[in-house]
Amino acid sequence: MSVTNSKGQRFFGMHFYPGVAEYQEPDKEPYRVFLNEETIRRMDPTFEGRPVYVMHVDGVEQSLDKLRGEVDGWVVRSFYNAADGKHWCEFIVVSEKGLRAIKQGMRLSNAYMPTKSTAGGLWNGVSYAKEIVDGEYEHLAIVPNPRYEESVVMTPEKFKEYNESQSIELKRLANDRKGVSMKLNIWKKAKLENDLSDVCVQLPKSGREVSITKLVAEADARAMKNDDTTSSSPSPSPSSPPHLDPGGVASIKKAFGNEGLADPAHKVKLHDGSYCNVAELVDKHKAMSEEMEKMKKDASESESEIDMEEESVDVEGDNKSKNAEGKDMPHGDSESDVEGGESKKNEDEEDDKDAKKKALAIAEHEDKEIKEAKKSNELEDKRKRDKEKADRLRNAHLRADEPVARVDLPEDMVARGKARYGS
Repeated sequence: MSVTNSKGQRFFGMHFYPGVAEYQEPDKEPYRVFLNEETIRRMDPTFEGRPVYVMHVDGVEQSLDKLRGEVDGWVVRSFYNAADGKHWCEFIVVSEKGLRAIKQGMRLSNAYMPTKSTAGGLWNGVSYAKEIVDGEYEHLAIVPNPRYEESVVMTPEKFKEYNESQSIELKRLANDRKGVSMKLNIWKKAKLENDLSDVCVQLPKSGREVSITKLVAEADARAMKNDDTTSSSPSPSPSSPPHLDPGGVASIKKAFGNEGLADPAHKVKLHDGSYCNVAELVDKHKAMSEEMEKMKKDASESESEIDMEEESVDVEGDNKSKNAEGKDMPHGDSESDVEGGESKKNEDEEDDKDAKKKALAIAEHEDKEIKEAKKSNELEDKRKRDKEKADRLRNAHLRADEPVARVDLPEDMVARGKARYGS
C-alpha cells in the first residue's frame, strides 16, 4: 500500500450488525442498546457523504470549508452485505494519517445519533436499556479497538475475494444438507433479519441448484394459486345431490380424495338419470354378482343332466344281447333259449321270428329317432336359453332395478319335454 497526495484511496470495511451494543459516556455508567436489522437498513442512507476521522471526535464541524481541512476521508455508502449478513461501508481516505492508520491495522467504528427509541428488554438473554428504532450516522472513525471485534478494512480487490469465498462457503453448507433427514423444529415466528437473496441450495433429488429467493417465490405462487382455486370453486347446490361424470377420474379424485375411496353416503348418477348412494350401488352389485354365479351353476347342472340323458339314449338304443360268438340277439332272448328253439324250429317258426325281428328293429329305430330328435330340440333350447342368460348378464348393469329373471329348473325342462313330445 503506497501513500500518495494526488488522490484518495478507496476501502471497504465492516462496521455494524444487529444486536445489543454497549456504550459508555464520560463519567457515566455503561449502558446497552438494541438495534434490529430493519433499523440499521433504514439508517444506511444517512451515512453517505459523512466524514471519516482517525479516532472518534466529540462533534463534527458544520462548516464544509473548515471540515475539509480536518477530515481524513469521506463515506461513499453504507450497505448490507449478503455474503456475511453484516453492514459494510465504502469509504475514501484522503490523508496520510488515515492511510497510515489502516496500514497499522486499525479498524472501523461508527458514530450515530438516535432519533427514536423504545423501552428496553431482553435479546438472546442479554438485557438492554432501550431499543433504538431510528437514527442518523454522524461520522466514521478508524480506531485501534472497535466496538465489533469482527470489524475489518479491505481494499476493493480483497473485498471482492472475501465475498466470493463467503458465497462458496454458503453454497457448500447448503449442499451439505443434501441427503440429511429433515427434523421438525418448533420456534417462535419472527421476521428474518438476514437477506438470503444470494444463497443457493442444491435440490436433493434433481440435483438442480436454485436460490432461496426463487424457492420462496415459487412456493408463494403455488400458495396463491391454491387459494384462488379454493375461493373460485362453486359450492354444490343443496337441491341436487353431488354426482360423478362416468369415467371422470378428475371428478372422482375431487369428490373422494386421492385415495379414491368413496363415502357410502355419497350420491352417484346412474345411466337412467336417477341417483343412488354408494352403499346402495354396492348392494346392487353384490346381488347381481350372486345372481350371475347362481345362473352359471344352474346352467352347468342343466348341461350335465342333458349329457346324462344323451348317454342313457345311446345305451338304450344299443341294448341287445350278445351270444357266445358276439352276434346280436333279440331283446329278451338268451343264448340258451335260442339253442333250445333251434332244436325244435321249423320253417314256419323261423319265418315268424324273422318277421318279429324286423318289426322290433323298426320299432327300435323309430324310438331312437324320436329320442335323438328330442335331444336335438332340448340342446337347441338350452343354447337359446344360455344365449339369453349371457345377454342378460352382459347388460345387467343397465337393468340394476329390474326383477331377477326366473331360472328353469330340471323338472321344468322335463315337464316342457313331456308336453311337447308326450310321455
